[in-house]
Amino acid sequence: MARGGDALNGFVDSGCTIRGELEFATYFRVDGRIEGKVRSQAELVVGEGGVIEGELEVARCVIGGEVRGTIRSTEQVTLHATAKVWADIQTPALVMEDGAFLEGAVTMDAKGVKKTTTKADVAS
Repeated sequence: MARGGDALNGFVDSGCTIRGELEFATYFRVDGRIEGKVRSQAELVVGEGGVIEGELEVARCVIGGEVRGTIRSTEQVTLHATAKVWADIQTPALVMEDGAFLEGAVTMDAKGVKKTTTKADVAS
């Protein structure tokens, strides 16, 4: 089960490949390969044998396999020690285990932090 208690909504097993666009409602696991766009307001898990090439837009992303492309997460991205990621990541929270590989830019916005305007902001 996913962190929020969601039941598995679907999976791509090893030996399977999906090309195109994938949308899902709750927890989804990838142990095979996806080439394309993945969207959801739930959790995506990329298992150790999983490979995704494309654009991810999800609430939570847990990676143990490989991802190439872009990752946009509204809650958190977790990279396990076996993760290999070549992607730009935008997320409010990033967790990296020792041994995880990441090549790309990381942009983090503070979750729940109110932005204040300074004199420098007003002048520009």
